[in-house]
Amino acid sequence: MSGGKALGLALTQLHLACGRIAGGARAIAEAHSFGVPEGPHDKLSTPEYHGEAVHVYGELLPRSYQRDIAALFHHGADALADMTIPAPLAEDCVIVGDYMQHACAAIVSWLDARPGGQEPPEPSEALEIDDRTPMVIRFDRLAALCTREGACRLERAALAVQHHVGAASAVVLDGDQQRLLQGVAAGTAIVDLAEQFGYSRSSIYRELSKLWRALGVSDRAHAIRKAAEEGLLD
Repeated sequence: MSGGKALGLALTQLHLACGRIAGGARAIAEAHSFGVPEGPHDKLSTPEYHGEAVHVYGELLPRSYQRDIAALFHHGADALADMTIPAPLAEDCVIVGDYMQHACAAIVSWLDARPGGQEPPEPSEALEIDDRTPMVIRFDRLAALCTREGACRLERAALAVQHHVGAASAVVLDGDQQRLLQGVAAGTAIVDLAEQFGYSRSSIYRELSKLWRALGVSDRAHAIRKAAEEGLLD
């Protein structure tokens, strides 16, 4: 897999993981608003919380689903660790990163301890989950483990990180597109770009059109401006 595609997959998995975390935290807070008493954990990103929450997952969710969630959080935590984090987002990233790491560890330990236990999650390009919040989880039981403010804080953190990831993943170029962009920014003539990349005259315009679409622009001038704003130029 090329570097651009690998980065795109990692950011997509992190974006999806944040969506799942935010949705679950929101459902927990809603359970509190409907009268479920609050529990002792004021932070949902700790090993202690996940050590209890995993029993709820284990009783209600299929092994395959638990394994895929653990894999998603495993990949999401790795992607988050590799990102450059702006200072205002640092606390949110710690909360989300800790949540994914401890949730993954708790689920894997739970599965390994049951008969026919599962191996730790392996990288996957097609995780069998989506961004919907599964109704089969008893969020009232999870709500009984934690405080409403703890759930709300986790939701805010997950949404903040998800928003940042969405902005970061807006432009993902493969190697050829990156090199073509560099040539465009350097002011290289179209005919010279075609010769450098081995394209015909019609092909170079097609490749440039693909590049404009990837950048979300319509012409060369806007492409250079967008690339500079996104830090895509050396």
